[in-house]
Amino acid sequence: MSQKKPIVARSAGSGTQEDTISVCDIIHSSANSIIEKMESLLPVNMELYSNFYTEVLHSAQDLFGACYIAENEILSKLGVSQKTLQAFGNYSRAATSMVLSQIEMANNVQRTSLQNQIAAVKSTDEYIRLMLDYYSAMLAGSLHYLKRT
Repeated sequence: MSQKKPIVARSAGSGTQEDTISVCDIIHSSANSIIEKMESLLPVNMELYSNFYTEVLHSAQDLFGACYIAENEILSKLGVSQKTLQAFGNYSRAATSMVLSQIEMANNVQRTSLQNQIAAVKSTDEYIRLMLDYYSAMLAGSLHYLKRT
């Protein structure tokens, strides 16, 4: 979720109540707008992808359901033996088992990849925060030193 804009300091010089802005304010506001838009679209995109995936699977199911029509019209007239059909059944179960295993492996690879990407983003965020804290401390020390001289 995006961060909220920090409270902007008021200028004390001219007696007006104008907000002072900075480069950080501008970039922060723009980044928040982009992040909020992307966050708002995520549920819709996930639902659309899910609906698409469901339709593809149902279409494939319908296609293989049409096999009964072909079997009644063609295979029964060809006189294919039960032994041949049993061998085909064994082959089909072995192929199905292999495909299911590959789907599971691909899902595990994708899950691991996403977990690694999340960890990398979190690590980068921690590093950035650490560097900003270090930079702030150095800047504060420098400003303190400059005020003393």
